[in-house]
Amino acid sequence: MLLEDVVMYNIRRERRCELMAEGLRWMDLIRWRSLDQMINEPYHVEGMRFWNTPMQQWYNAKDVISDGSSSATVSNSSLSEYLRPYEKNMSSGNLYRDGYNWHMAHYLYPLPIKQFQLASSDNSSIEMSPLYQNPYWPTIVDMPAEQ
Repeated sequence: MLLEDVVMYNIRRERRCELMAEGLRWMDLIRWRSLDQMINEPYHVEGMRFWNTPMQQWYNAKDVISDGSSSATVSNSSLSEYLRPYEKNMSSGNLYRDGYNWHMAHYLYPLPIKQFQLASSDNSSIEMSPLYQNPYWPTIVDMPAEQ
C-alpha cells in the first residue's frame, strides 16, 4: 500500500535519508509494515542506469557480457535500463534472479522449538507448552513459514 498522506510521506522520506546510513532503516520498514508491497510484486535491486546511455559506449563490447551465463559481467538490457547486480547470472543457483519476495511471517522471528519443549510440563512435548508460536510460523521442526 502506497502512502497518500503528504505529511506522513515526507516524514518517512526524511527518516529514510537520515537513518539509512546508520543501519536503522530496517526497523522503520518493519514498524510501518512497508514490506507488504513485496508480497505480490518482487523487488529488484537496481544500480546505475547503464543501457541506452552514452556510458554504454565507454566500455569495450567484449567486456560487457549480458547473456545471463555464469560468465556474465552485467545484467541483460531486456530486464531494465538499470544494472541489476543480483540478476546478471540467471542460472538456477542464483536465488535472487526473480527479485526479492516478502512473507508476512518475516515481520516476526519464529520461537525456537526447544523453547516450547523446555516450557512444557514434561520438558519434551510441544503441545503441553504454555508458549505459542508467532503468527505464520509452524511448530514443526524444519518447516518454512506458512504465509
